[in-house]
Amino acid sequence: MISRISAAAALALSIVSLCGVAQGMVRADDSASITKLVETRGPALVTVKFILKGGEQDEESETTGVVIDPSGLILTSNNAFDGVMARFGQPARTPSDIKVLIGEDTQGLEAKFYARDSELGLAWVQLKDAPAKPLAAVDFEKGGTCKLGDGVYTVALMGKFFDRAHAVCEGRVSAVTKKPRELYIPSVGLAGFEPGLPAFNGAGQVVGFTTLILPDQEEVQGTAGGMRAAMRGIIAGCMILPSNEVVAATKRAKETAASGAAEAPKADAPKEEAPKADAPKADAPGKTAPEQPK
Repeated sequence: MISRISAAAALALSIVSLCGVAQGMVRADDSASITKLVETRGPALVTVKFILKGGEQDEESETTGVVIDPSGLILTSNNAFDGVMARFGQPARTPSDIKVLIGEDTQGLEAKFYARDSELGLAWVQLKDAPAKPLAAVDFEKGGTCKLGDGVYTVALMGKFFDRAHAVCEGRVSAVTKKPRELYIPSVGLAGFEPGLPAFNGAGQVVGFTTLILPDQEEVQGTAGGMRAAMRGIIAGCMILPSNEVVAATKRAKETAASGAAEAPKADAPKEEAPKADAPKADAPGKTAPEQPK
């Protein structure tokens, strides 16, 4: 137990050190496009309030979510639901009493925990009752792509103290990775914003979803320098999962929920040659598996 707690504490410190506090500045000549981005995409952003049960005491919390289906399916960050702790062997607390605040609503609509993908850092919640009219949504199936150097924007909701105003951050794609999977690595301009936000290009087309994908404990232990070395180059404290990966993960989550299975099959991964017996452990995309709560 002590070793697990120590590992989790070390991980937390590493994540804090990786996350910056600077926020991207929007140039004056971009003001019109930023305004349009908020007007067209902002209505799909919601606040997800919940209680994490388990551990020494229950904890009230909230995070940003984005509606991805007009019927009320919402994508958010699994890190908000103790996803990082679960990734490193700690028991993840169960989210309950979930409420979704849409627009100027302050009471919230009841929702249920739908599925999670611990490897990709994604989670889904679903409204318990169908909305009176279809909700504004971001369709990742119509998403675009990015290349190195492209501008990218995230849109978030601020906290209650700031009237849940929309906040826009601008950065650029500083790297495109193929391992452990395809990811857009943003520049420092996107630092300071939590994982769990849709990312858009300058034309307002969704290109992905911000997340934090971490190596598992065995991979960290097998890397000289540990977590800091493994995550070298992640200067904004998060990364962007491309739209097509979000679509695939959502499909698996829906299949899991429909079948009632405890876990969905692992995600397809790029095939690699098997390492020799005495070779270092090969990088692998890992164990993507949306999980349904009991």
